[in-house]
This record gives sequence, structure tokens and C-alpha cells, in this order.
Amino acid sequence: MNTIDAVKTLKEKITGAIVEEINFLGQTTLEIRKERLKEVLTFLKKAPNPGFEVLMDLTGVDFLHPTKRTKIVYNLHNPVSYARIFITVYAERNEPIPSVTDLWEGADWYERELFDLFGVHFVGHPDMKRILMPDDWEGHPLRRDYALTEQPVEFKHGVKPKIPSEIIPYVKNFSRS
Repeated sequence: MNTIDAVKTLKEKITGAIVEEINFLGQTTLEIRKERLKEVLTFLKKAPNPGFEVLMDLTGVDFLHPTKRTKIVYNLHNPVSYARIFITVYAERNEPIPSVTDLWEGADWYERELFDLFGVHFVGHPDMKRILMPDDWEGHPLRRDYALTEQPVEFKHGVKPKIPSEIIPYVKNFSRS
């Protein structure tokens, strides 16, 4: 099933779930109401048509205005028709959203990454803990209001810390003035 037909079927089966539909350069993005997110994702994955069985990516974008919130983006793929659809939902700071690990096992690390870097908490996740930052790290570094520091970060798994002004030329020039 192509994306246009999938959106039409979704509108018929789950009325009022879509806040906004954007079609741009052949790509469809649907903003979904938070309370209907799990229902919409379940329908898109499990219904024979549309059949978006693959979660290609799960990421986020942090915003400060008009309110502090994170946009969560689900990139879904239909392996039969090669169609893709993007599902978005907004979560206010410290507002939990449902985990999709029961739909896609691969969402486990994606959700942990969003928790670690953006502070998005996924209700029902089997192991909600940091994945990149040290366990005792305070804050969420990809939030736009997170303070920039020159503190070297010792990441997990033996990744050596780097200090930005020592490896990025324009940071050196900026810090001298």
C-alpha cells in the first residue's frame, strides 16, 4: 500500500488522531495526538494494509519556543511497497509517552538514547536507563537549554574524552577573543 492510501485508511479507522498532515517532495509526515500515538503506530504496523512493519529510525528535536518540548519522530517503512511515513508527536518537558518496544524490539536503544540525550521518558520501556552518557551524568545534553561546557566527557565503552576547544579550530579562535 502506498503512503497516500495508508493515510486515507488511517483517517477512516482512527478518526481525530491526526493533528497535521504534511506532504513535501513525496514524503508524508503526520503529527499525531499524544493520546492516540500508540493506537496509530499499532495500526500502521499490524494492519495488513498499510503494513509499515519496520521502524527505520526514532529521533527527537528539542524546542524552547513557544514552549519547552521535544518533537519525537518515528520513521516507518513498508518493506513490500517501499513506502515510508514519518509520524511525529510532541512531548512537554518531563511528560512521558508510551514505549513502542512491544511493537518493535529495535526501539529499545532508540528510546534509551532519547531518554539519555533529550530526557524523554518512555512508559513501559523494559530498561529505561542511560545508554551513552555516564550513569551519574546530570541533565540531557541535546536539550537546547543545556549549558555548554568545556568538561571532558568519559563516555561508556572506553571512548576517550575530547575537549571541544582542542579539536575544533573555530572554537579555539572564538575562545581567544
